[in-house]
Amino acid sequence: MGELKTKIEEGIRKQSYAVLLGLQVEEAEEGRVVISCQKRPDLLQQTGIFHGGVTGGMCEATASYAALTVLPEGQSVVGVEYKISLLRAITADKVIAEAKVLKRGKQLVVVDVEAFNDGSDKVAAKMLFTGMIIEE
Repeated sequence: MGELKTKIEEGIRKQSYAVLLGLQVEEAEEGRVVISCQKRPDLLQQTGIFHGGVTGGMCEATASYAALTVLPEGQSVVGVEYKISLLRAITADKVIAEAKVLKRGKQLVVVDVEAFNDGSDKVAAKMLFTGMIIEE
């Protein structure tokens, strides 16, 4: 787990949007990644909840990093499609996203992502992500 977590942390440091969101790797194993984001005023809507764009960006990043865990060195993934359902407000001080690879094909990877208010088991956002495998 430590090697994959380190690889993902390095990827986050190289991606300015992930750095901007303050994404943190909680867990990483083959086919599964958990990433968190701390609540900050600049990531919220005017109502005080996490902005949907932040939730979408976080879920997409988590999906991409989960996909990387099933790819060999020298390959990466770029998102080609995703659908997200925002099911309930994210109001906690931290949001958690968990991504699981559903299928790795020759050209595409399909990943399921769920986001939660920290401390809750109720799904706040659900994403289905498709990424295209590319050579780095």
